[in-house]
Amino acid sequence: MNENDLKRYTVILGGGSGVLFQPLDENITYILTAKHVLYKDIHDDRGQKIGEELIDKVDFSYSSDQSNKIKFEIKKGKNYFEHDDADAAILILNENLGYNEIFIDERTTSYSGFNLTGYPNIKRETDDKYDKYVIADVNSYNDNLIALRLVVNHLDHEQITGFSGGGIIKANGDSLLLAGIQSKTPIGNCNGEIQATPAKIFEEIVASNNLSKLLPNFFSKIDSLLSSIIEFNGTIPSLIPKLQGALRIQARKIKCELKDIYSSKLLNNSSIRGTSINSKYFWTCFLEYALIISLLEDNDFNEELLGVMNRKRKFIFSDSSKNIYDLYSDILLFASENIEDQCQILVATTTLPTTDKTRRMPTSKVPKNIANVDDNETIDRIILRNKIKEIIHLKAIELDCINKNDELLDQFDLHQFEDILTEIKRLVHEFFSN
Repeated sequence: MNENDLKRYTVILGGGSGVLFQPLDENITYILTAKHVLYKDIHDDRGQKIGEELIDKVDFSYSSDQSNKIKFEIKKGKNYFEHDDADAAILILNENLGYNEIFIDERTTSYSGFNLTGYPNIKRETDDKYDKYVIADVNSYNDNLIALRLVVNHLDHEQITGFSGGGIIKANGDSLLLAGIQSKTPIGNCNGEIQATPAKIFEEIVASNNLSKLLPNFFSKIDSLLSSIIEFNGTIPSLIPKLQGALRIQARKIKCELKDIYSSKLLNNSSIRGTSINSKYFWTCFLEYALIISLLEDNDFNEELLGVMNRKRKFIFSDSSKNIYDLYSDILLFASENIEDQCQILVATTTLPTTDKTRRMPTSKVPKNIANVDDNETIDRIILRNKIKEIIHLKAIELDCINKNDELLDQFDLHQFEDILTEIKRLVHEFFSN
């Protein structure tokens, strides 16, 4: 994802802006926006404002065809839902537009890399009406409002008006993160500060109205994720299609839907950084974990089995930039609760450990650095972590188990997928038992 995607997900909505979002229901698309964009002032006979009311129609336009205004008839409680106490609203389009690579990011600090996107008044007469401003920092945060500081320290009223409803958004590798929506713009000039409604407010709208969850489309389409974890680029070329064929058969044992796992919150404590669970890479790694567990247990991988494995062979994800020893030290403390004795931790990281000794490490070899841990459970967790037998990186199974036996596996013919699978299971069992 790049800067062009920030624009692609941002729509013109009346006099303001909005953000396209694919929810769990694959038949619809949301436009997330600011509530005030869809209200008009009510005046008395003397022209004085006496209140506001929801408009019954609004025009919107996609970034790729900004001059084409699409009529949207607003029906509160049917295709329009708003928050009672915050400047946030959701419009529902009855079609899947494929905007499935955007995630809610519930953060309270560090808005580095985020942008304010939208269509300011000053550009409404130009061919390309889109604009964006880089977020410098957060000034304050509460449950209903974020005060953010822009890199530019002054914008006049025309330059900032029209951004209302636009996203506080950033590119995050293979996806976009949405931290909030621009709230009502200042009446006067913007002195480098804007206000935004936190993204979690939209989750409250969804929950209170029983709407489709704010989840991406790929949760229900795991084939592309599976393809990326069975590439086997490091093995001998003739073996690659044999391994891929065998493991695609094994993947049929994965009986759970990723979207259901997400909704069940079974993995909420599987990521050292909370926002990591919103990345495509997290779910790719989890699918690799599910495939490995299905090989070990020789059983269907479902939510019940995941519950058992959370105590026996626990999945942990980290996108930390720490060296592998410090990272494993953090993981020992993080993963120490609600586990059985001799638990094996299966860890996924964004940086691959370079040696077999760092891809599989007994607890005794991990530095016991607790300097950064100061919560009340520290002592108990240090005791509990002695239940952990070792940390095994997910890629150790491919690199140090399968690839090291590539000549043995390559003796099978291409069509002998079941025999290859039987041998893979034997090797994986031996690997985890040693």
